[in-house]
Amino acid sequence: MRSLILLLTLMLSGRMMTLAFIHRAGRGGIGDPPIAWLMPLIGDAVIGVSGLLVAYLLAKRAGLWVWTAALIWNALGIWDAMSAYIVHLTTPWPAFFMIQTFGGAMFFIAAAMHAILITLLLRASVMQHYFGADPRPTITPPVRQ
Repeated sequence: MRSLILLLTLMLSGRMMTLAFIHRAGRGGIGDPPIAWLMPLIGDAVIGVSGLLVAYLLAKRAGLWVWTAALIWNALGIWDAMSAYIVHLTTPWPAFFMIQTFGGAMFFIAAAMHAILITLLLRASVMQHYFGADPRPTITPPVRQ
């Protein structure tokens, strides 16, 4: 389970490739992203770069703060992907190779990967690994005296 979590996290770190496009936003050259794409490009870069830190923490550390950081990172990743989809609908960037390859589905693929990670992080066995104890509440019947 942890291997899958690390694999998906590292795959999503690939979103940092947008660092190569940020400086070209709004320049108007062939293949340059429209200025409206600056926010999604920065968001992807932040999610991608921070994904490396999240992967490291998930692999090497434990505790509530690591698990919580991973949940928050994934929630922000979904928000960023859906925000980028809205920008895609309003200001297309047809020259972007990822859009040429996957179309608008690329935004939903990224969001789905983050959602899968959230689901995996919420599994009892994963929570137990990071918390060091079974996180599920136990209900004990009252003791009659």
